[in-house]
Amino acid sequence: MDGVLNKRDTYDGGVARAVDQDTRGIIHPAAGFERFTLTRHPPAPDLAWAVDRYWVVRWDLPDGESYEQRILPHPATHLVFEAGTAAIQAISPHDFVAQLTGRGQVFGVKFRPASFRPFLGGPVSTIAGQRLAAAPVLSAASGPGAASNAASDVDEIARVVAAAGDVNACVPAVEAFLRALGVQPLPMTASLNSVVDLIVTDRSVIQVGDLARRLGVNMRKLQRLFADHIGLGPKWVIGRCRVHEAAEAAAGGAAVDWADLAAQLGYSDQSHLIRDFTAAVGTPPDRYSRSTHP
Repeated sequence: MDGVLNKRDTYDGGVARAVDQDTRGIIHPAAGFERFTLTRHPPAPDLAWAVDRYWVVRWDLPDGESYEQRILPHPATHLVFEAGTAAIQAISPHDFVAQLTGRGQVFGVKFRPASFRPFLGGPVSTIAGQRLAAAPVLSAASGPGAASNAASDVDEIARVVAAAGDVNACVPAVEAFLRALGVQPLPMTASLNSVVDLIVTDRSVIQVGDLARRLGVNMRKLQRLFADHIGLGPKWVIGRCRVHEAAEAAAGGAAVDWADLAAQLGYSDQSHLIRDFTAAVGTPPDRYSRSTHP
């Protein structure tokens, strides 16, 4: 499995699509972008094994106004700096709701799907669905000589970010902190990242059993590897990626043939797509599309 998947690992170092070309996971993105700005930054080459991207959300709402932004999380764990604190937002099967009021900004590190496992020092499934203080989590798995400083260092970075006029300028400080942790990839890190890349880009991947056979690995072993390194199983990852694509299509403004899209996404029929979409987003896809572009 490892050798086959490493040949497929064509990750280019974290070049992200522009925001207006990739709103996957953001519910009602057009409405959201009227209230906040989102910018993304690729990682330095030496950190591309670990970091997918850095993201920054900034907002400045009038007094008395608030906005609720729902997010359907990606198969990833984040390190989040906000209001002088540092937190680990673990991979989660549940949606996330951000309450925006007044003026604020958040700096996030989105790790590649399997790349937080080395920073955690244990199975990612043990923290799935949780938001945890970053200091104790990162201290537990820091490299030799770095563990004793990790807690104070991450708290210092949180203070630096909180004091910044524009946290987009904080990428170098955050990258210096990540390097200082001394964490290195595990033997399966690149391989499992490649598996998720395959799920995201290849719509023919629709069943866990088919994926396991394609990779030449026992299905139970694949499920154990996902639980250990990614935090949730391959069935959830496949389903979430397909719902992301459907929501992206619905928010695009053009008319969508849902039966055709269901077939493209590997669903046996339109009703199964509607069921999964509604369960994740909270409304059927055609209604979501109309509400996104009234």
